[in-house]
Amino acid sequence: MRLRNYAPALLKPFNDELTRKFLFALLFVDAVLLAIFITYNVLGLNHGDGLIAEQFWRFDIGLDLSFSENFGFFKWTAIMVFMLASFLKKPNATSVFIFAVFAILLADDSKQLHEHAGRFLREGVFGQVIADPHAAQTIGELVYLAGQGVIVVALLWLAYRFGSPEQRLYVLRFSASIFGLIICGVGFDAIHSVFDGAPLSWLLGLIEDGGEIIFASIACGYGFSYLLAQFQSAEVSHA
Repeated sequence: MRLRNYAPALLKPFNDELTRKFLFALLFVDAVLLAIFITYNVLGLNHGDGLIAEQFWRFDIGLDLSFSENFGFFKWTAIMVFMLASFLKKPNATSVFIFAVFAILLADDSKQLHEHAGRFLREGVFGQVIADPHAAQTIGELVYLAGQGVIVVALLWLAYRFGSPEQRLYVLRFSASIFGLIICGVGFDAIHSVFDGAPLSWLLGLIEDGGEIIFASIACGYGFSYLLAQFQSAEVSHA
């Protein structure tokens, strides 16, 4: 597929009215959470000892267990439910492999696996040769994420390999949304860590975590569309 034809293929699932409404509902919640986060930072409401400042952590998009983080857990879980329902409707390998991909993402997010792995590697390996603990932690996390990335890519390849033509298009769509997550979560995270604590560094955090939030919603929209497609299509892919 040529690059100029790829964008329409990415957007095609959202031509369906029901899928489009589902995606817009997700993006509306995202927009509200991002707007609150921006308001806190622009107006300085996250500073001080008042009740509003004390509640900022609930709306900090970069903080674990915040509202946006929990909404992300919902998105990964929803995709897994969509894959399970698709498999029960028409048993196929693609649904199983995509389920596994998002189960890995959910586990990493909810259990903070890359943070724990980074800490383990920092203390056991990189801390012995790298004086800066923050740098050692970052490298440890990147090593873990690289290994996780290999597994995710392998699962996506298997999903593509055993998929029908329509399912293969969805694998490419899921892959594009995950690539967007990587750009924001790894690329901008590295940039953000360099400028952490600098004036307006929260803007980089907004791009990093806000981008992840948006791409997660897009992936969830694809999952919903995929479920509808499995119910509507007569094609079944068998391993």
